[in-house]
Amino acid sequence: MHRIGVLGGTGEIGSRIVNLLKGEYSLMASYHSQSRPSAAGCEYVKLDIADAEQLQHFCRQCHVLINCAGASFLNGEKVARMAAHWQIPYIDPSGEAFLEERLEDRKDKAVFVLSAGYFPGMSGLLMRHVCESFDTPETISGLSVSEEIPSMSAIEDFILTNLSGFGTALSYYDHGAVVRDEGERLERIRGREFRFQNYLTVETARVAQHYGLKEAHWYHSSFGDQVIRKLQEAVIQYKLERAGYKSIVREVIEIFRQTMAGRESFSYTRIEGQGLLGKERTLMTAEVSSDCSSEISAIIAAYAAKAVLAKPLPPGIHYAMDIINMEEILKDLAELKAEIRISKVVLEQEVDDEYEEGEL
Repeated sequence: MHRIGVLGGTGEIGSRIVNLLKGEYSLMASYHSQSRPSAAGCEYVKLDIADAEQLQHFCRQCHVLINCAGASFLNGEKVARMAAHWQIPYIDPSGEAFLEERLEDRKDKAVFVLSAGYFPGMSGLLMRHVCESFDTPETISGLSVSEEIPSMSAIEDFILTNLSGFGTALSYYDHGAVVRDEGERLERIRGREFRFQNYLTVETARVAQHYGLKEAHWYHSSFGDQVIRKLQEAVIQYKLERAGYKSIVREVIEIFRQTMAGRESFSYTRIEGQGLLGKERTLMTAEVSSDCSSEISAIIAAYAAKAVLAKPLPPGIHYAMDIINMEEILKDLAELKAEIRISKVVLEQEVDDEYEEGEL
């Protein structure tokens, strides 16, 4: 039986990946401080990811490695290179463009699957699914909002990946060009009003280019002025190579905790695409929601591991959205802690080719 290794296997995402895969695969999950007894089909081991010898010993016992041990920006390259040394496919729920650049010299020697989380990850998979539902896709528009208390590593990853080029703020894709747009849109979701602005992510731009779209938007919800100021302070501290940025991150978590007091947590993503189905111009909508974004991240990482083991990939840098079969997730939906809704509406009927201009 194939063995899947989950670094950070007792954390927010890692523990959920273990739950999704147990019984189907042999599992090995690491922990740093949150110990857990081993059970049938899953061995838990204490591991300090900074210890190269321990990490190597862990990697050599796995057929696939999923890295959920802290912020990918800080340890992703080290773990990925260790996995590559032993020819073990590496899966990262984060690891957007920054990790692709760092692994450039290894991409022809091992398998790396990046963006195997909620966003990027599920967001890209839904965009791909919507685009491929058309005969001719034309436009795509997506937005995402999470009302929850984020983890330390989630905020660190957000801050640090933005430093490395997560996308282009206040911009959207228009016929191959990046166009600035400082406008806002307001939308009511689950009884609350959210403010969104364009933020052209690397993932959205990649989808637009791949499918030859005319226009593509990704809308980012504002964290609020207080959180944004704190995040900016953390960025400055990090650039100055001061560990003090971690205390600021803890302050941000406390702000979220106070804001969320008495509220129900949720994560929601919606993708809308327009294109032609036959001669009909159609609007396709895909929505995913869950009580927790970590559930969605775990689904993508787990199904990425399944995909890698089901059909070995050639060496290179791959993205989860390109290797996961969306139909497999939809088939297993009843067993997953997420809701996915897909709908379509015909907007207009195209004129038949046999009619020429000027005829009545």
